[in-house]
Amino acid sequence: MRAAFFRGDGVIELCDVPRPAPQPGELLIQVAANGVCGSDRKILRGGFGHIPGHEVAGTVVEATEGCETPVGARVAVYIPRHCGECVYCQAGRGNLCPHKKGLLGWATDGGYAEYMIIPDRNALRLDDRLSFEQGVLLLDTIGTSSHGLRLADCESAQSALVIGAGPVGMGAIAYLSAMGVPEVYVSELSSYRLGIAESYEAIPINAGSEDVAARIRAAQPYGVDLVVEAVGSLPTIWQSFDLVKPGGAISLVGEYWGQVELERPKSEWMINDIHLIRSFYFTIPEFHENQQLILDGTLRVEPLASHRFPLAELRAAYDAFLSGDTVKVMVSPLS
Repeated sequence: MRAAFFRGDGVIELCDVPRPAPQPGELLIQVAANGVCGSDRKILRGGFGHIPGHEVAGTVVEATEGCETPVGARVAVYIPRHCGECVYCQAGRGNLCPHKKGLLGWATDGGYAEYMIIPDRNALRLDDRLSFEQGVLLLDTIGTSSHGLRLADCESAQSALVIGAGPVGMGAIAYLSAMGVPEVYVSELSSYRLGIAESYEAIPINAGSEDVAARIRAAQPYGVDLVVEAVGSLPTIWQSFDLVKPGGAISLVGEYWGQVELERPKSEWMINDIHLIRSFYFTIPEFHENQQLILDGTLRVEPLASHRFPLAELRAAYDAFLSGDTVKVMVSPLS
């Protein structure tokens, strides 16, 4: 089968490798769609020992002994390698499993290949009325953002600010729209992304040419009820504390790997009521809830899949994503 490897320094190599053989309790899926993810930047630069790709949907072509998912099932791939037995897993909260052995596509070979092996418990059944691309969007783009927003009780918010309109930030905008939050502001550098945010009736703020804080304070003197930080940088984390209303919530869904120090006066964050939420991925029940929201027409996701490439053009897919003028870039070995 054809598979891609990240060799470091931005080099992507397509190779012919043996088709993998699943073990008992595992499924072999034919990959139909992958989503390009910003977290891949570090392995694109530094190289990676496995086949990358962790936002995956496809069709089961082989099911081994002990599997409940049948051949022919259309599935999205839940990446936490959860144990399936602990109290968290039994409640569908595999993202919190204390025994998980890494993530599929990170600790194992991923989806930038024609076929991928996954544990049966990691197969999320996709309704036949939804496309494989919609299945991918239900993962990081919608799943990660909506999980953080559920924890923040976003439905009770009257105003929200999304900082960063990349895939996860745009997923948050789509979910806030579906939940009926009246005023959603979005701070972003890309005019392209701001245009898509406007299609969800979000209020655009170009962070490159406008003073975001002044714009928010002019409309919301006390700040907004909810800030969604979807960039993953210290300046935008600090900005979240500056612009959240007293008694409001901050949902940190951006990936920041460094040390966080709050360089703000004590009165602005310590002598205050602020709900600070750091969330990871999503629960399995939430996947099915979000799937139903799409089927009901409540959650509109079509604008989020903005660009498409075949696996043979994976380097071009990453170039497009890194330009900043995309939302979710899709890659398919079937093209």
